[in-house]
Amino acid sequence: MPELPEVETVRRALQRHAAGLSVGSVRGHAVRLRRPLDVAGLRKRLPGRRLDGFRRRGKFLLVDLDPAGTLLVHLGMSGRLLLCDSSSPVLPHTHLTLNLGPALELRFVDPRRFGLIEWLQPGDEAHHPTLSALGIEPLDERAPRDLPPLLHVRRAPLKALLLDQRLVAGVGNIYAAEALWRAGIRPSRPGCRTALPRLERLVGEVRAVLGEAVEQGGTTIRDFASPEGNFGDFAVRLQAYGHAGEPCSRCGLAMVNDRLAGRATVWCRRCQR
Repeated sequence: MPELPEVETVRRALQRHAAGLSVGSVRGHAVRLRRPLDVAGLRKRLPGRRLDGFRRRGKFLLVDLDPAGTLLVHLGMSGRLLLCDSSSPVLPHTHLTLNLGPALELRFVDPRRFGLIEWLQPGDEAHHPTLSALGIEPLDERAPRDLPPLLHVRRAPLKALLLDQRLVAGVGNIYAAEALWRAGIRPSRPGCRTALPRLERLVGEVRAVLGEAVEQGGTTIRDFASPEGNFGDFAVRLQAYGHAGEPCSRCGLAMVNDRLAGRATVWCRRCQR
């Protein structure tokens, strides 16, 4: 599933190539994604509107339009937003296409249909049941101050806390595993039994790994590609995720793969305490 770095990569690409363009027409078909895709409603609302800018909140992309309104987009497990020449072949599972000019289209492709595209009226964002419940942005300047005490008062394992979008917005399995390995902290260690200096280091590693991944265009494991069609290069830097059974690059002991918070968790029994 695309996490913060992948969504930020998409946001930056769309900001570069599509901000300021206007929607000419909308093509698509009603399909059940995470929630039903309201193609008929989008055909009424979008044509003639300008793509004013692109924002990110956690793993969500927000497309601001003028006149006022916002498209809320979640890529789910396999969703992609592609900027294409209008004459290029249409990929299977292309559920929505926005025409942005004589030769440019923005296409939403989602084979597994766990994504989301939803129209928000002005004012809806503040009361949206998912957006309003999201926690601290880990790359926000207040995260090093606010996140360690927040983790320190909870009994849940740190891996589960990092994945809880109500606490930390945008972190998923890949980057939680990497940050915990870098910080030398066992994924199952409860937050309340971890000293504040160690939690401060963990938050620092979360920020570092996310920042590096953003600069590398995210991580491509299976499906992710940027709107320009580029794959994320951060996969070659992963030291924990995907390395079960391999020697730890720090100490040489075989990495183990446990189940924690419903997710596969790769870690080193020697390095992570």
